[in-house]
Amino acid sequence: MQLRTPLLPTFLLLSAIAIGLWAYQNWTRLCSQWASYRVGTAQSFNEAQARIAPLETGADCDAKMAQLVGKWGTGNRQFDLYLAEHICDAAATDRLREAFSQRLSRSADLRRRWAHYWSHRTPIPPDEQVQSIVSYLDTLATVDPPRAITWREVLDLRAVFELTGNSRSAPDLSPTNWHQYYRVWFETRPDALPHIPRPQTPLPDVRKTP
Repeated sequence: MQLRTPLLPTFLLLSAIAIGLWAYQNWTRLCSQWASYRVGTAQSFNEAQARIAPLETGADCDAKMAQLVGKWGTGNRQFDLYLAEHICDAAATDRLREAFSQRLSRSADLRRRWAHYWSHRTPIPPDEQVQSIVSYLDTLATVDPPRAITWREVLDLRAVFELTGNSRSAPDLSPTNWHQYYRVWFETRPDALPHIPRPQTPLPDVRKTP
């Protein structure tokens, strides 16, 4: 044992160097994870929004936003509420909404979760909100060539598809391809859209999503 004792400082030094190199190589990701965690611990929406804003700008904003939206629906209910509210707020950037929509595209559970939140927060009854969006898109769909919509409208349309039983029809929905999916939905939708009650809570029970 005495012969091995001098090796301990060397082992500890090499371990410290390895940890340091790993932290250096993953610094951006670690900072993004910490920033996302701080959003969920905010005491108010305004505070959370102030913590989200810096993640939407800068050279590495795409990586930071990917970390941010990647946490949505993974167990922190307060974080989910803050981020969803920000996504719906005028202060959110289209790049964040795009990242969020792409996150939804990878999970049917998350699309259902988003539709639940969306139908809870609509300023008018969800039935009327859906009908308003459908009337608007019916008009846009007749334009040739079809006009692109915004990422905010993409998220609205995701909710409409989900709430009317067409979640799987548009996993990769985007501002430029929306009309292709909308045309299929239009041709197969029932004459009377289903009743959409307003949920009593903003989010359903938390469900873990990989």
